[in-house]
Amino acid sequence: MTDIYSYDKKQEDTSAQTIIKADTGKRKKEQFIEILKEGDVVNDIFAVKVKRPPRTYKKGIWFNFVASDKTGEIGVKFWGGDNKDRIKRLYESFKVGDVVQIRTGSVEIYEEKPEISINEKTGGLRRCSPDEYDTKDFTPALQEDEIEELLEKILTDIKTIENDQLKDLLQSFFNDKDFLKAFKNSPSAITHHHNYVGGNLEHTVGVVRLCKNICEMYPTINRDLAVTGAILHDIGKLKEYQTTAAIDKTDEGNFIGHIVIGDRWIREKIEKLRGSGKSFDKNLENQISHIILSHHGRYEYGSPRVPKLVEACVIHHADLMDSQVKNFIQEIEESKKNTEDEWVYVWDQDIGKKRAMYLGEI
Repeated sequence: MTDIYSYDKKQEDTSAQTIIKADTGKRKKEQFIEILKEGDVVNDIFAVKVKRPPRTYKKGIWFNFVASDKTGEIGVKFWGGDNKDRIKRLYESFKVGDVVQIRTGSVEIYEEKPEISINEKTGGLRRCSPDEYDTKDFTPALQEDEIEELLEKILTDIKTIENDQLKDLLQSFFNDKDFLKAFKNSPSAITHHHNYVGGNLEHTVGVVRLCKNICEMYPTINRDLAVTGAILHDIGKLKEYQTTAAIDKTDEGNFIGHIVIGDRWIREKIEKLRGSGKSFDKNLENQISHIILSHHGRYEYGSPRVPKLVEACVIHHADLMDSQVKNFIQEIEESKKNTEDEWVYVWDQDIGKKRAMYLGEI
């Protein structure tokens, strides 16, 4: 359908936006982000990952957003004239998770990274309807065989749990087909690490593996409790994130967050187990709950509790290590797409400034 926020470009009104008419049928995406280079003219569709509101500049109003597809993400800047109402309507015509069509954008380099610039006098932007695109073009995902292989590792780990109550708790989740489907397809983040379909499963396998190794080094650690906590530590992300053409947070994820969601979910399962006639020790419930609530380790990292069990300490550091190492690897892979230099500078949220990262061969 025709987008109501498109405008005819009148001869007598050079400030009007170029009209963009909707195409019929699904578009075959051709200009994937990983192949875009400086000087390219962009005429293709992209998912909206992040939006930032309109601001003024010397020639009018501009806004920007982060566009993505299955190969990566790129910043987009829309440079408008001084018609605030028109720019506001265009900005409000699409939201995070939508797919937009860019017409006559140009790839430029800003702060050593490529970005797409759209000038409303020569180009345009519109929201696409869902029947115009294939979501597989936009959301990065592990291969199905990789997902199944990772899942089998978790199911094998569950079989090694000797504590009947913890095994019952795990099976109450993993015997549920709807849970299993969500667990296989959940991302672990929007931008930071494992931010793709199957990412949360891959991250969970990594955390479990690290925990098992630490348990072998320190035999006094309760292996059953540590492995169970590792498997369940991020289940709240299944309800925190939603995946359409882009990964976004749900209302529940924004209001509550995956840590508390996971804790509530586990307690609900335990109550159902008790209701079905199975026993579940109250102290054990508190311990597994504490592991979930403390796995971010520090209050400033959004953790409601700090670790007070050695098993909670193990899971926190395993979670941190797997996420940070994966994030480092993803930063390297992304940076190599944009430069042949051996050194790049990337933003480090923990220190609040850019830090150097080495891209050369080791």
